[in-house]
Amino acid sequence: MEFIRRNTDYALRALSYMATYPAGTVFSVSEVSRAEQIPEGFLRKIFQKLAVADIVTSHRGPRGGFSLAHDPGEITALEIVEAIQGPVAVNRCLLGRDACERWDVCRLRQSWVGIQEGFVAFLKGVTVKGLVEQQAKPGREDREAGSGGRDGWVASRDRDAARSK
Repeated sequence: MEFIRRNTDYALRALSYMATYPAGTVFSVSEVSRAEQIPEGFLRKIFQKLAVADIVTSHRGPRGGFSLAHDPGEITALEIVEAIQGPVAVNRCLLGRDACERWDVCRLRQSWVGIQEGFVAFLKGVTVKGLVEQQAKPGREDREAGSGGRDGWVASRDRDAARSK
């Protein structure tokens, strides 16, 4: 059983990658795909869902792509899970009276409710910023300054933006 599915894991990884760069940085899907080793077509669909949920902002045009819509410290794992997977329900009975014929007589429902409330509280407490801070990969600190091996116009734009601050 998976509480966090592969597409949600990919979303968390992509957003964590984006959060290591200065606010407002626009990323192409192919760049994030390469950096985090996520299939590009799959990531494109993930970004579409994240854009609908107002977690990322879509930028059109030849230099378009996606940027974080909010500060990484304000984006919770719960928002990401719900954007990608839908409402959190550890058991189908928690989806409501219509989802389970035993709703009124179930002795386990309260236990499921407690488990779900704990899981939801945990996900609310995890932010993209917190995930980034937990990463212990060498070289991540360089990204704050706009370096880190990004290619083309994006890298020079990031370096210029970092210098002007």
